[in-house]
Amino acid sequence: MSEVKLPSSPYGDFLGIEIVEAAAGKSVCHLELKDHHMNTGGRVHGGVLTSLTDTAAGVAVRSIRPVGKSSATTDLSISFIRPPMGKTIEAHAEVIHAGKRLFRTEISVYSDEKLIAKTNATFMLVDKNSVRN
Repeated sequence: MSEVKLPSSPYGDFLGIEIVEAAAGKSVCHLELKDHHMNTGGRVHGGVLTSLTDTAAGVAVRSIRPVGKSSATTDLSISFIRPPMGKTIEAHAEVIHAGKRLFRTEISVYSDEKLIAKTNATFMLVDKNSVRN
C-alpha cells in the first residue's frame, strides 16, 4: 500500500488515534489504550472501539474520494466479538464499494492479533462548501 499522508481529525487526536497507513481505499489506524478509554467495568468502552472503526473507515474513504468533496458517515454497524486483552487496538478498513454518492466500507479491529470487532459503515459524499466548520 503506497501511503497517502492524511491529517487526523481533532476528535481522533483527542482519543489518541494514529493513522498508520492510508492509500487506495484502505487504511490502518492504531490506538494505544489508556485509563480514560475504559468503562467503569475496567474494559475498553464500546464507544472507543466504534470511534476507532469510524475513523479508520473515514480515512479509507478520504484516500480515494473525489477532490473537492467531503464525506459523512450515514450508518455504522459494529459487532463486538471479544474484549481486547492487549495494550493496543488496530483497525483495518477497506472501501468495498465506491459509488457516485455512497461509499461502503468494512472494518476489522484487532488486539494482540486477535479479531475483537467487525464493522460495516456507509459514507455519503458531500460538497466541502456544505460542511459546517
